[in-house]
Amino acid sequence: MKFLQPFMIISMLFAFGNCAELFSSKDKDNNEELILAILAGTRCPSSAVTTPTTGTRYDFANCSGDANLALAGSGFQASNVTLSGGLVGTSNNSTIVTNASSLSNTGGNKKASIEIVYQLNSASSTISALLPATTSFGGPGFLIQPTKADKIADGNSSVFGDLTSTWASSVGQEKTLCLEVHEEGSGAHIFGWQGACSTVDRGTYQFEEEDVSVNLAGDRVALRINGATIKTLTIYNQSIGTAGSFR
Repeated sequence: MKFLQPFMIISMLFAFGNCAELFSSKDKDNNEELILAILAGTRCPSSAVTTPTTGTRYDFANCSGDANLALAGSGFQASNVTLSGGLVGTSNNSTIVTNASSLSNTGGNKKASIEIVYQLNSASSTISALLPATTSFGGPGFLIQPTKADKIADGNSSVFGDLTSTWASSVGQEKTLCLEVHEEGSGAHIFGWQGACSTVDRGTYQFEEEDVSVNLAGDRVALRINGATIKTLTIYNQSIGTAGSFR
């Protein structure tokens, strides 16, 4: 029966190809990447989390195979990243973005919540965490630097106006941040904490600003990885923060 195996594989690929014709060209590309990732056995391990709310944790430190295929198999589009003890990016052109909506609440105003475990490799390294983002990386978020995080609104970063928090340089060290954005009125409430989302004081923020003027057209989670390594990324299904304005 071994002589039948090549024909079976060809038949499977032909069937996948026919199914892909049902989608648009962009969707076709995404589905072809996913098919290749499955056939190649590439993956990034993921696990369900339940504390402080439900979500999914992606373990980039234990991805296997080609970075683009592994991420495609895990629900991300990637550009200019590699795998080496995590997801490594070298410039603002090193990016990932979720393929599907990543809001932490459905219905009503948009909310998005993540936990990110990372390492900055030099004093000039940064990570831009955008949520909720468009596929072209528009929207609100956080500019993560060695000693602080600033807010991002439509591509421009600035210090938080309500509460700010700084820390000792994290260059070369693993660090964890819990980050959240809520749509409020015509703007956004952008806030976060140092530490794992499961351990922070959900009613007191360490850096925040309310009523930030920003376009919230997107529903994805996106990262720009400039001279840094992402160890894990957790995307939550429910919001975390409990203080502040909730219009």
